[in-house]
Amino acid sequence: MPYIGLRGMKVGKYVNTNGTVSYTDVTEVGDAISANMELTIAEGVLWAEDGRAEVMRKATGGNVTIGVKYIKDPAKKLMYGVEEKTRTVSNDQVKSLVTTAKQQGNYVGLGCYAPDVIDGVEKFTAFFVKKAKFSQPSVSLQTANDSITFGTPSTTGTFLPDDSTDRAIMEAVTVDTEAAAVAWIAAVLV
Repeated sequence: MPYIGLRGMKVGKYVNTNGTVSYTDVTEVGDAISANMELTIAEGVLWAEDGRAEVMRKATGGNVTIGVKYIKDPAKKLMYGVEEKTRTVSNDQVKSLVTTAKQQGNYVGLGCYAPDVIDGVEKFTAFFVKKAKFSQPSVSLQTANDSITFGTPSTTGTFLPDDSTDRAIMEAVTVDTEAAAVAWIAAVLV
């Protein structure tokens, strides 16, 4: 499908209450630039009578890499577990985010959607990764030169089956309107 954009990237803290999965603290990640979701597939082949007799494939999780214009502070706290610290600088209260050695970050659900064209008709496909843990993006700085280079962060997460009875990994839907895609993500992030 020819996805022609990416929008509405949100995360919510993954909560498992006795096998019932829900999400809290839902927040925008930032203005979406890219999302690459790759499932990891385990495969087994049974050989019999000098040939392949059975093939079994099973999704076991995957990796997701997202790029945004800027990762918003509430998303950083949720995804990476960074802690907020307030300092007084020249009589002003300045908040910073502190990374510590003990941080693990939270498991989160990640939703986004993209305009799509199916049989010449504009549709919207929304995606939702059920349970992922992200690592903080690396920082790369350089001196100014004659050209302009945008330094936008990308962050990678590993996703795995959730704790529901069906062990869901990822979910997607194609709908007719952008409003329906936004509403679907909001309904999943409950």
